[in-house]
Amino acid sequence: MATERKKISLTDIDEDSIVASFKEEEPAMTEVKTGRKTAVPVKDAERESEYVRLFIHESPVCARTGKTIYLRKEFHERIQKIVQTIGSNGLSIFSYVDNVLERHFAEYQKEIEKEYRKRNTGIF
Repeated sequence: MATERKKISLTDIDEDSIVASFKEEEPAMTEVKTGRKTAVPVKDAERESEYVRLFIHESPVCARTGKTIYLRKEFHERIQKIVQTIGSNGLSIFSYVDNVLERHFAEYQKEIEKEYRKRNTGIF
């Protein structure tokens, strides 16, 4: 008694979902060749609200106490669009950049410290 294997059509395979599973990412909504869209994972909506929670709020630090920095023109334009659209013009570029850097340092602190110790030689 042989079991029959189900044949899979190559047009029904979502390559982006497979690649995302190896990268441990959530697949984005994609259109399959059948013309229907795959379901949007619930985590996409959660991720957006997490992004807003993490980055779209005024910084507790006053911009006047910081230092002047220069950004690439294209980054400045992108950040300005984010601040104006997602932040509803109620957020400063300083606050957005400060929030992004705060998260970056919190997330990569151990790696930064490790690389710093590796490259930093003692004075004596």
